[in-house]
Amino acid sequence: MRKGCPLGAPFTVWVDNLAAMDEDRLSGLRAQLDAHHTWPSEYMFKFIAPNQPEKIEAVLAEFPDDVDVKRKSSGGGKYVALTIREVVPSADVIFERYQAVSDVGNILSL
Repeated sequence: MRKGCPLGAPFTVWVDNLAAMDEDRLSGLRAQLDAHHTWPSEYMFKFIAPNQPEKIEAVLAEFPDDVDVKRKSSGGGKYVALTIREVVPSADVIFERYQAVSDVGNILSL
């Protein structure tokens, strides 16, 4: 159940590599997520990927099969925006998902 925010976080965080973030920054992000969500909660992940089937499948492989996925191609068709909604048990799972997708490489995480 969510507290006072639409699906996903009420803020946008550009996530390049969570492993490179210091613990204070991660603790701050965790506190923000905990302040806006009651776990378990539905969270909306957003990614921009090259429009290459292997990249898209690599991103989707990091999520359970039953998640809701919306795809939207860019105007030129070079990129695909992926919106993935998943019920997660904690902020830590959100961090795990973003880290796993960052390991795919060449994926912009929002």
